[in-house]
Amino acid sequence: MRTLAVFQPPNFTSCSSSSSSIPQLSVSPVSFLHINHPNKTLILNKKTNFENQSSAYPSSHRSRLLVPRSQKQPENNVSEERDEMFDDLFDKYGKVVYSSSDQKPPTDEADDDAECLAFAIAMAKEASEVKAADIRLLFVKPLVYWTRFFIIVTAFSRPQIYAIASRIKDLAEEQYNKVPTGDFKPNSWTLLDFGDVVIHIMLPPQREYYNLEDFYANATSIDLPFESQSSPRN
Repeated sequence: MRTLAVFQPPNFTSCSSSSSSIPQLSVSPVSFLHINHPNKTLILNKKTNFENQSSAYPSSHRSRLLVPRSQKQPENNVSEERDEMFDDLFDKYGKVVYSSSDQKPPTDEADDDAECLAFAIAMAKEASEVKAADIRLLFVKPLVYWTRFFIIVTAFSRPQIYAIASRIKDLAEEQYNKVPTGDFKPNSWTLLDFGDVVIHIMLPPQREYYNLEDFYANATSIDLPFESQSSPRN
């Protein structure tokens, strides 16, 4: 029998392209529909039309929005129609994200984490070469299902945002054969999504207002080796 689990994330309203207008943050009942099949776990993946959602949290994550759950079904109303509804949803939108046959052993997961960490550190170092400030690397894998690491950096102008994003994209493609998704325009909050590593480049007002470090306070902060190497010695 299939079961439902609902996750309700925050709803980020649009990131304004004007630095004088800071986007607003609100929480709304956006629900993710998660279906457990006897042999696999399914997540329904479809762009939705929540209020203000089309211009919400930076564009690469709009595709991560899932089909909203409507009204809670009575617990005793388990019927063939319900099974047919699930089958229909799966046929239209279903995407297999896990099955018992392809689950990675812990050692492989650790290797993947280490590989992604090395990539993240390289991207953070590249940002520092373009004078990005207050660089933070967070291990968010235990908190979210869609990535492993966040990099959060501050830039002080749109040209600097463009320079940071361009250098990161070039390095990722040339040395790691990775191409990010996201809105590459130098907005006040520009996001580069490499899948396992998501990079946030923000102007100071947006960095202070959204305070992602506080929002993901339970994430593990990773020390950046290049920062300690460049620190003056006593």
